[in-house]
Amino acid sequence: MVYQRKRMQHQRIDQQSQQLHLCIAKKLLAHPDMMEAVTARLHQRYQDKLMGYGSYLHWQAILAEFPHPENFIAAITASDSTTTRLRRATIFTGILNEKERSDCLAAPSQ
Repeated sequence: MVYQRKRMQHQRIDQQSQQLHLCIAKKLLAHPDMMEAVTARLHQRYQDKLMGYGSYLHWQAILAEFPHPENFIAAITASDSTTTRLRRATIFTGILNEKERSDCLAAPSQ
């Protein structure tokens, strides 16, 4: 019973993270100048050994899709276990302000 409750909590958190990353992707596509900071954050986290090489490569693959909006959105919101895990330690911090975050989470799932 406790295991199921924890599992459901994790699923809800992962769904919220996926929803937030959809909003992040849309904001980045509307403001491409913000990508420079995201790329810098990715490289800095890797240099500081805050992420492994596999995560670094996966984030790079997601960022490489940025010129193709549909692919970028699909990559950043993918529901596979690797991308779900990556979103838990996102490189997209600071993209959404608090109002944007709450509006995003209050909106129906897209």
